[in-house]
Amino acid sequence: MLSQRRIRLLAIAVLVMVLMAFYYSSEARSVQNQQFYRSTVAAMEARKQAKEAGIAANIPAQKEQSIQNLIKEEIKPVDWEEPAIPKANGAEEMEEIPIAGRTKMTLPKNRNDLEKEKSEPVHAQEPERDDRAEAVAELNGILKRAPIIVFSKSYCPHSARAKSILLDKYSIVPAPFVVELDQHEMGRQLQTLLGENTGRHTVPNVLVNGKSIGGGDDVTALDQRDELVSTLNSLGGKWVQEVRRKE
Repeated sequence: MLSQRRIRLLAIAVLVMVLMAFYYSSEARSVQNQQFYRSTVAAMEARKQAKEAGIAANIPAQKEQSIQNLIKEEIKPVDWEEPAIPKANGAEEMEEIPIAGRTKMTLPKNRNDLEKEKSEPVHAQEPERDDRAEAVAELNGILKRAPIIVFSKSYCPHSARAKSILLDKYSIVPAPFVVELDQHEMGRQLQTLLGENTGRHTVPNVLVNGKSIGGGDDVTALDQRDELVSTLNSLGGKWVQEVRRKE
């Protein structure tokens, strides 16, 4: 039978062995945990890098695909619709539209368009009407200045000849009034009106009481035939007080 001393020694030995076994088992688990943590972190980093690399490689491909889609949208054919042009028929009512007061065009009559034109002001035509009205008023004012008006241009040799005959070679009372169209602010409009009213579109244009006796060649011819005095007196009437050749 074992003594009490041996039993205590045996119990101490068993306890030491248990403690050692527990210590070594705890150390092994700690090492295993550290290895598992490190491997897990490494795996997560590798997965993250692989994902970023895949996204970076995919961006150019996606950009190229988007550009190709935009190009396809740009070159996509569009359905063409032919403009609707009204076709005239025999039963449609026609009308004549004046162009520039002289030429006329025959077009199908559209009552809706006509009512719209009547209700809306035509702004584009107002400046033209205003310019013409001003030119007419200016011409009437010039014709009142003297019974004999010479419409001239300062650089025109034919105008210079007509002015020389009327102003230097003859004594006319009241003296002829000269208008230099190239120096007048409304010279172009005045020349247009003179062409419409007298049939003469060039200068000089000599008017006696509003009637044209011609240009430089005509005045020269009247002077050479000694008919200028009689012509001016006849057309000027009581408004021309004196016409005589200078000595």
